[in-house]
Amino acid sequence: MSAPVPVDATDSASFELLKKRLATQGERLAAQAGALNEARLAAFGRSDQRLLLRTRARTENNCHARDIVRIGEQLLFGFNVFIGLRKETSVADVFALYRLTNGAEGDELEALPLAGSFLDEARFAQDFRELYAYYKQATLIQLRVTHDKLLAAFQIGQQLHDLRVFRWQIERDGALKYIDNRGERDIQLPPTHDFEWTVTSREHQVAGRHPHVNVLDTVFVETTGGDLTVKIENNTESGLGIYAEPVEDKNQSLADADIAYARLGSLILLRIKPYREAVTRYLVFNTRTRAVERIDAIGTSCVQLPEDHGILFPGGCYLQSGETKRFELPGEVLGNLRFKRMVRSPNGEDVLFVFYEPGSGHYALFTYNLINKALATPIVANGYARFGDGRVLVFQAEGSEPTRVHP
Repeated sequence: MSAPVPVDATDSASFELLKKRLATQGERLAAQAGALNEARLAAFGRSDQRLLLRTRARTENNCHARDIVRIGEQLLFGFNVFIGLRKETSVADVFALYRLTNGAEGDELEALPLAGSFLDEARFAQDFRELYAYYKQATLIQLRVTHDKLLAAFQIGQQLHDLRVFRWQIERDGALKYIDNRGERDIQLPPTHDFEWTVTSREHQVAGRHPHVNVLDTVFVETTGGDLTVKIENNTESGLGIYAEPVEDKNQSLADADIAYARLGSLILLRIKPYREAVTRYLVFNTRTRAVERIDAIGTSCVQLPEDHGILFPGGCYLQSGETKRFELPGEVLGNLRFKRMVRSPNGEDVLFVFYEPGSGHYALFTYNLINKALATPIVANGYARFGDGRVLVFQAEGSEPTRVHP
């Protein structure tokens, strides 16, 4: 008669057997998913982000390049020239037209004449002359193409919102027809955030020895006792939490801080301004990992990634899994970088997010891959023109001095 097998040995053998079966099933599922992905790539194709070529645009005068857009086969390049003693500014002092052609050494920019183009239309020429007659210091700050219009925005005052915006209608055949110089509403950027903040009030407050603000019965926040604390238990007897950082005023009460939140999938975003502080803090609480991360860039602009993957903000992204990716961007770019638009690739795998800094005119182009859940290194440029086949022509101003050659 055999000796009885110890219970722990039986459990161990069962565990190893289940582990082996699960591993086998996992490998089989991964292989099937890989085969399906290969079939998808064969059917729809894929294009990785890479540099295709370098070329240069040449202008007649030394100038500060500002922006570039594509309209059909034409590229409209905008810049600002210091006129000096000249009596008036002409259209050619601000705009140039190019076409990307295939030369002996690859694609290159071929200058096109303004005569006979949409920039040579009489009503536009009159409005353009009046602009510089009334506003000597007018400067071009942005070019923009919407689904049916071309817009050219000029700053005419001390503030960035002091604008005069010329607009053209883009006809179905691609022709441009001048409308007027009153397109200020058309050039407005979308909201900085694609979600709404909910401001907490007295009904969210929970009294006790260590009072806090109840956010969705999930996370609990307070700025009393000398620090900002985030807890995951509705326990006012203890002041301890999963996250804490000091505040400037240690004697503030629970009602003194301004606290708001937004629920985005498994993420809860917190907007907190402690009493008498100038800087608002932004925290992300992940209900899956139960971890907190401070990301103040959310305050400038923040949009949701497709399919509930997470959020994108100037300089990086935070995924629902808890993974964070950040990029170091120049200060003049990161300053007030705002979401401008989103473009999906034809195969649905990649999404391009365009952020824009109105003051400096910089763009940051972020490409997010939905399959790999990966954010590519952003392309930072002073202007960009997007082609239908996925190519993007960008230019980057070199230095602060005006120049005739623009890479």
